[in-house]
Amino acid sequence: MNDEPRTGIQVTGDVAGSVLVTGSQNVIIQAGQVLVQAAAAARRQRQDPARLLRVLAVLAAPVHDPARPDHLPPPLDLRQEWRKLAETVRESHAPILLARLTPPTLDALRAALSPRAETQGLFPHILHFSGHAWAGGLFLEDEWGQVHAVTTEELLDALKGLPRPLDLVVLNGCETAADDARSVAQTLVEKGLARAVVGHPLPVWDPEAVAFAGRLYAELAGGFPLGEAVKRAGSAVTTHNVILLGDADLCFREYLEPGEPVVDDRRPSGNLPSRAPFFFGRGRELVELARTLASPPAVSVVSGPSGIGKSSLLVEAAHRNAWRFPGGVAFAQGPRPEENRSGTAADLLTQLAAGLKIEVTSDRIADALREHVALAPTLLLLDNLESLPEAERARLGEFLRHLGAESAALLALRPPCPQLEDLPRAHPLPLHEGIGREGAVHYALALAAERRVPLNRQQAEEIAAATDGHPRLIELVLARARDRDALLQEVRERRGDFAAQLDRAYEWSAARLEEAGRAAWRALILFPAGAAPERVLRAAAGRPGAEALREAALADFHPADQLWRWHGSVADYARLHWPLTEEERRARQAALLPEWTAWLEGLRGEAETVRHRRLEMTRADLEDGLEAAREAPREAARAFLTALDGALPAPDRTLALRDFVAIAYRTGLNLTTKDEAAERARLLGNLGVALGALGRREEALTATEEAVGIYRQLAQENPPAFLPYLATSLNNLGGMLSALGRREEALTATQEAVGIYRQLAQENPQAFLPYLATSLNNLGNRLSALGRREEALTATQEAVDIRRRLAEQNPQAFLPDLATSLNNLGRDLSALGRLEEALTAYEEAVRTLLPFFRVLPAAFADWMQVMLGNYLQACEEAGEETDWGLVEEVGRGLR
Repeated sequence: MNDEPRTGIQVTGDVAGSVLVTGSQNVIIQAGQVLVQAAAAARRQRQDPARLLRVLAVLAAPVHDPARPDHLPPPLDLRQEWRKLAETVRESHAPILLARLTPPTLDALRAALSPRAETQGLFPHILHFSGHAWAGGLFLEDEWGQVHAVTTEELLDALKGLPRPLDLVVLNGCETAADDARSVAQTLVEKGLARAVVGHPLPVWDPEAVAFAGRLYAELAGGFPLGEAVKRAGSAVTTHNVILLGDADLCFREYLEPGEPVVDDRRPSGNLPSRAPFFFGRGRELVELARTLASPPAVSVVSGPSGIGKSSLLVEAAHRNAWRFPGGVAFAQGPRPEENRSGTAADLLTQLAAGLKIEVTSDRIADALREHVALAPTLLLLDNLESLPEAERARLGEFLRHLGAESAALLALRPPCPQLEDLPRAHPLPLHEGIGREGAVHYALALAAERRVPLNRQQAEEIAAATDGHPRLIELVLARARDRDALLQEVRERRGDFAAQLDRAYEWSAARLEEAGRAAWRALILFPAGAAPERVLRAAAGRPGAEALREAALADFHPADQLWRWHGSVADYARLHWPLTEEERRARQAALLPEWTAWLEGLRGEAETVRHRRLEMTRADLEDGLEAAREAPREAARAFLTALDGALPAPDRTLALRDFVAIAYRTGLNLTTKDEAAERARLLGNLGVALGALGRREEALTATEEAVGIYRQLAQENPPAFLPYLATSLNNLGGMLSALGRREEALTATQEAVGIYRQLAQENPQAFLPYLATSLNNLGNRLSALGRREEALTATQEAVDIRRRLAEQNPQAFLPDLATSLNNLGRDLSALGRLEEALTAYEEAVRTLLPFFRVLPAAFADWMQVMLGNYLQACEEAGEETDWGLVEEVGRGLR
């Protein structure tokens, strides 16, 4: 059915999603120690921290945005900015103390700027922020590295009670000094929290922001006043003039007596390897690992095929979470497969002990290491564990079983390992997906720049698509710099050097498979999504075959999604070595339709969010199933289509699946005969709704008109059975005609629908009141569009009243519908000049929809944007104060 809110003004702006951050005690303790430890470093260099110009750097680069989980937060090269800052300070030969806040959270910032810091003589003079921002706040991180969009109001609240104003705040982020009353720069100065603030009124390019910061501190270290320093450093920014608010004469000459700088650039104790020069994507996994490490004792076991990025992920996670482990971070790895030898648990423990500088005899290593991890929170990294024989893995598992209460371990190996995954507090993390399309594009461009290989974004996108974001395959593609166009063609066609690289990547796995495993590998060609439900995969690959794929590190079962998953290049290897003809592939997919049918029927009992995600992850498989249904036996095809129909979301409750919904209905329509009039009408009606949601209005109208014609004839023959369906189609027809500007015709269709539903609701209110409310809501829209405002208000008010009663009985089902009617009620009241009543309706609409928007932001974003815009306009028209807390909460999900 069609139930549309009316549009109002549109809300734009770079406002981000956030998560609630309360801050653990660990974060607060760590933040409180940052400047204490920096001061200790100064004293070791025989410097008095009280006589140093103290700079606290907050560098935030969140890896995951829970409000937009499928989008990579724009990457920032904060390592380069930190290096530039540190280099500038060291080259200044001035007594500057530079420290970095870890982790870069709001709670950590509050702790570092506490009255205690002032009492200790460690309160910073300069606060430096680098990261993303918007006109109304800063993007910090939460404890796990997720986006925390800190509004100006939240920042002010966190900084209440500062012992004294900061001398200078440098906001090296986009729009931090925008011409906006809520900008961070303006607010910090106006509220007396900083004597001066430097910021950017517009978006700033990352390399220019880095150059600006370096030059600014060089100028300040040279003794120039702040205004002059900003003017000189601002030449590095080509898109706008950097803004200085507050005291332009501020100068730090009193701190610039002869003396050496101190940069607190401490690494965690131990032998943690340097992080990869480029790390993109894997935000979900980094957050999952951070959550695991935040609750020790814990063991996280990362498994996956060669080159998928297990080692890089472990090292990145260790660097991001090293602050949790003052006992140090130790790294050990088993032999690589090409070394052709087995590893031992004893050798790994010896490497760990050496990394932590534990010097004992070889017979005491295990005991000494066990004592260390029991006494001091320690993080252990163990890589290449597939090189250990089963007995050695058992010995390693026994050691890890007795980790200290505050220690943790990150393990990586190719195949899953029950001996390690079954440990108490163990957390398996199968890694069978690439780094994501956006991450892969950034990675390809960064590698190309480093290797001086010409590569534009379009070519990077081709490489990302062809490799499905497989990090090692991206590296191998870019390693061949010659004849780039020919190489890209090879990548697209899966031949030549690219095919050879696939062989190298999966050589280890192929050597471990017998015939059953190879047959199972070949079966993966049937699943273009790179994912399959367990029952369907086992039907295609056989139970022994599926287990063989797991043991060869080619695929694994993900319990959270209840799906087997593998990287696309695994199936590419099978296509190259054991291809199927198109006829074979279609026949085998048709044979799997009953298994898909059973799985789809089981999805009906799942929560909406779970059902949507699993359908999205298997979409490509289901599209092939639709093709196979055209040639499958009729009974099996119809059962599959019926089950799919029952599992699909309504088009207005999904963005990712909208076009697939239309494809499914059209396929079903193509499989019906002219004699199946009722089924054809049903599918035509659903297809019209789906096409309308996609903006394909003329096609939607054609399908809907045909549905109305069939239902009208059927209703004449059998009114009790088909009048409800006729009313539904008329309701949808009104929406289609209205969208095409045919308003009088739209009104006529909607009025007929209301009349039918009113009659049906009198006879059976429980069944038909919801439909009557929907038609009344749309009737209000039709009348409003024709300027018949009093009549529109009457219809909309009746819809609100019905939906309010329905929502009291079943809130989950009817509150979103109530929100749309409240929005339309606000429109009708506003049109009649009843502005305060309109504002009340609009605000209730936003608040009513908000809980659903939080859970399914993509599904409700369009509605929420309309409602929020109408609320803001109503506040202005009624002269009432805006609830900015409500606006910010909604805005975070709309960016």
